[in-house]
Parts: sequence; structure tokens; C-alpha cells
Amino acid sequence: MGRISYLILGPLEVRDDETAIALSGGQQRKLLAILLLHGGEAVSSDRLVDELWHGEPPETAAKALQGYVSSLRKQLGQDKIETIGSAYRLSVAATDIDSHRFEQLLAEARPLERAPAAAKLHEALALWRGPALADFAYEDFAQHEIERLEELHLSGIERRIDLELALGHHDDLVPELETLVRTHPLRERLRGFLMIALYRSGRQADALNAYQDARRALNDDLGLEPNDELQGLQRAILAHDNSLTAPPRTHIPNAAEKHQPPESHRLRRPLLATATGLAILAAATAAITLGLGTSKAAPIVVPPNSVLRIDPGGLKVKSIQGVGRGPVAIAVGLGGVWVADAEDSTVTRLDPVTGKGMDTIGAGGGDLNDIAVGFGFVWVANGNDGTITKIDPHLGAGPPIKLGAQTLAPDPVFYIAIDSQYVWATRGNDLLRINPVTDKVEHRVNIGTPTGLATGGGSVWVTTESRLLWRINPQTLSKDPESLRALSQVVQAPVFGRGSLWLIAFPHVPRIDPTSLNPALLPVPSGLQPRALAWGSGSLWSIGNGGRLTRLATASQPAEHLYIGGNLSAVAAGEGAIWVAVSATN
Repeated sequence: MGRISYLILGPLEVRDDETAIALSGGQQRKLLAILLLHGGEAVSSDRLVDELWHGEPPETAAKALQGYVSSLRKQLGQDKIETIGSAYRLSVAATDIDSHRFEQLLAEARPLERAPAAAKLHEALALWRGPALADFAYEDFAQHEIERLEELHLSGIERRIDLELALGHHDDLVPELETLVRTHPLRERLRGFLMIALYRSGRQADALNAYQDARRALNDDLGLEPNDELQGLQRAILAHDNSLTAPPRTHIPNAAEKHQPPESHRLRRPLLATATGLAILAAATAAITLGLGTSKAAPIVVPPNSVLRIDPGGLKVKSIQGVGRGPVAIAVGLGGVWVADAEDSTVTRLDPVTGKGMDTIGAGGGDLNDIAVGFGFVWVANGNDGTITKIDPHLGAGPPIKLGAQTLAPDPVFYIAIDSQYVWATRGNDLLRINPVTDKVEHRVNIGTPTGLATGGGSVWVTTESRLLWRINPQTLSKDPESLRALSQVVQAPVFGRGSLWLIAFPHVPRIDPTSLNPALLPVPSGLQPRALAWGSGSLWSIGNGGRLTRLATASQPAEHLYIGGNLSAVAAGEGAIWVAVSATN
């Protein structure tokens, strides 16, 4: 095993040299984070149990803790976690943690001249992959360190912008500053930077409007007027004061690579240097139109861990956006395209018009598995963590919502769906009906091991490992089973569209009459092995083997394919586009 490094400037990540070490389970990751934040100090078992189970440990907590420690030792090395009496200590040096390197670079920038100092700050800020400890955003043990690091991050951004304004880069800074001001509306220094950048870019009126926006925000939220510095800046802009004249543009070393990581990390970089950073993919947006039913077109070269925005009319790729380290599900609505990332426990919001990243939200759960939109919120199934997360598009994610008593091995929440009245989720072998206002589980019904969940046509639909399709009345919870054993060894991934239910009964895609439950097989191109479905733009879409997106045939339209390549992990339709995720892992 090589040098172990720990990354907390984003979701928790551990690397053996440059190879990521997969950490299984939310509790195991949480244990490592707790030990890591104690910086080589011994932490008592009692305290670890209290932190891991929020003061409500199960009877088996002590044994579970021992199991988590044993598992971490196997992954990190036996000598990395020491037993000291009834306590545990993570053997880690400050230099093994990315936050230490970040603070070191900030310090190195202070005595330098402007241009090399700006370059050094770029290097420091490039270490950020998203919000600090994003997967523990609502854990008490992480709050102090998150707040400390985020303040250092924002201060570093302000220092860099101040230097770049002095170096004549004002025109480059306006878009970033507009985003920063929206994120931090009461940060007067950022407001001042935006006014200066706008004025020096020949936008005096916009600079004065920026002052009025700042004045309104401060007055509405705090009952305060802008500080003397902002007021003086407004007067200087009105007077065209010579002190605001733009300096000559000075080259910043490596400025072309600002905010860009090393090549091996590029898909996890922040879009902007903000506290709500987002990984962006600097890739060309290839547009390829394929012939009907052809199998000869070469696949597009798409890096893993990205989402494609595809024009359904001509099957053309319009944009490609990086989204983290394991996109598994996509939902469209509430002014965004929402991508759940299993490895990072984050949700990425994309602009539905451009496909570009808007922000990344820490979901605070485990290995995210599914996502849905409804009732003004985004709902996330947190996998083996046994919880769901409710995200307000304006305020961010709330703490994970518990759906039942926590056990040593929580029943996983793998699927989530929305209808006009309820949120529905599977937990273990149960289907749960959740009140979207109180977030409480109202009823549960046993359905067996689920393989998919959908709503539509006045019913809730669940497929199971026993190759059953359940039609469930959302009010009475009465169940009507339909066996699909004759069709397939695997039944999964139901979707509802155009008055019918569609699902995968491998290798078939039957259309299910929602009244009679009778299946009718849809023509499937030879060799297609579908793994997920989506309905949109008047068509049924499938992703399958060989990195192929397929518009399945209808009575009036033959099948069409787009060869993307890679491991296609999710598909969704909405906002006039088809959205396809490409993951690095199966």
C-alpha cells in the first residue's frame, strides 16, 4: 500500500497514492470522519457510539463499532487505527489531509507579489471538490470544522479576486462575482468587488444597480445601510473617480489552468470557487446524428462521471457536464436537472437550458440510489443509510429523515417516487407512504425485495426480485399482483407514460395495461440489453449495453440509437431534452 491521503475539501475521499479507496456504508465513512477530525487524538468508544448513533445507539452498537473499525483497518492498513485502552486513534499526519495543504498554500501566498500570489491562491482553491465534508453537512461532529474551512475558503476567494482586480482581470471576474453575490448576499466585500469589476468593464449603470441591490439586501435582512467603503465606492463611480481606472492587464502564471485540477482529478473540480462548488467537465460537446437503427456509428468519447444533454429530435449531444464520482439517478423539475451521486453522497443541480452545473448539495446520507421531484422539493433515497433527504431548491438539504428504528444493518432505501398526494419509498421489503408535509411515514406495506418503483394512472407500481409486478391503491394500499415469471428472469425499472406502464423484463420491454395488467411486448432491437427506462418527448427511451441510448420503436416510428460508449447509469427526460449519466463503475 502506498501513501494514504484524506480529502475533506468536498465529500470525504481516501486515496492510496492516486487510487481512490472505496469506503462502504454511511456509518463506516462517518467513523473515519470523526477520527480524522480529531487529528491523531484517541477518541473513546463511548463518544464514538454517541456520535455514530446520535445518542440513540442500538444494543449491538459496541459490536457494530468493532466491526466498522475492523473493516477500516482492512482498507487502510492494520496500523492506521490504533486501539488505546477503550479508545481508538487514527494514525494520520497533517500533511496527509488536503485541508492542511490548502492552509499551507494560503500562507505561502501572503508574502508574494501580486501575480505569483494570485497563482498560488489558484493552486490552493483548486483543491476544493465541493462543500467541505459535504456528506456530513448535518452531523454535529463536523459543524465546527465545516464552518472554519468554508470561511477560509471564502476568504481565499476574496483575496484572489482582490489581486486579480489589481492585475487588470476585471472583465473575467464579473460572472463569478455575480454568482458569489447571489450565494453570499450580505458579504459587502464581494459586493464592492462586483461594483468595481462592472465599472471597469464599461458597465457604470450595472455597477450602480449592484450598489442598490446591496443596499436593499442589507436593509431587508439586517436593517442596515451599506458600510462606509461601499458608500464611498458608489460616490466614486458616480464621479468617475480616477482611482477606479482599470490597471493594465498583467499575466498570472498558470492562469489558463485556474481552478483546474491535475488531469486525473478533473471531473471533480468546482465550477466556480464558491462554498457550493460543483465539479465541471471541460469537454467538447460533440454532436452526432445517427441513422435509424444503425449499429455502425462510432461511440462518442465521453469521460465517466458526466451527464449528457441530448436533443431528442435529432439525437444530438448538446452538452456534457461532469457531476462527481458515481451518478446513479436523474430527476427533472423545479427549474433544474437533479443528479444523485452515490459515491459522494451529493446531488448536482444542472441548468435545464444549458446543461451546465449550477451547484452541488450535500445530501448527508449514504450511498444515494434514487431521486424524485415533487411538492416543491427534491427527494433522495439514501440507500444503505436507510433514510431519505428532502432538498429545498432555495435553502438546500435538510437533515436525513429516518423512516423507522435504526438497526445494526438498516433496511436500505433504494427507490423513491412521487404522486399527487404522497411521497413513496421502499425500505427493505416494505413500501412506505410518506406525508410530504410532516415527512412522517403514514403506512407501510410488505411487497418483497423491490427492483423498481413508479407512480402513474392512479396507482403505485412496484417490481420485485420474485418477478412480481404490484399495482397498489395509494389510498387503501390494496395490492394486485401480476406474475411476469413467464417473461423473464429479471423484472425491474418501471416507468409510466402515455397511459401505460413500461418495464424491463430482461431482455424484453413489455407494455402493461394499467387496468387488466396484461403485458404486450414492445419490439426490442436485436442485442439490446436494457438497464433503465425513461418516458419523454413522446417516446420510450432505454439505456443498455455497449453505451447505447435507444428510442424504442412504436407503431409509427422505428428504433433509433445513439452510441455514447462507457457505462450508462441513468436516464431521464424533461425540459425538452433526454439526460443520460455516464458512470465510472457498473
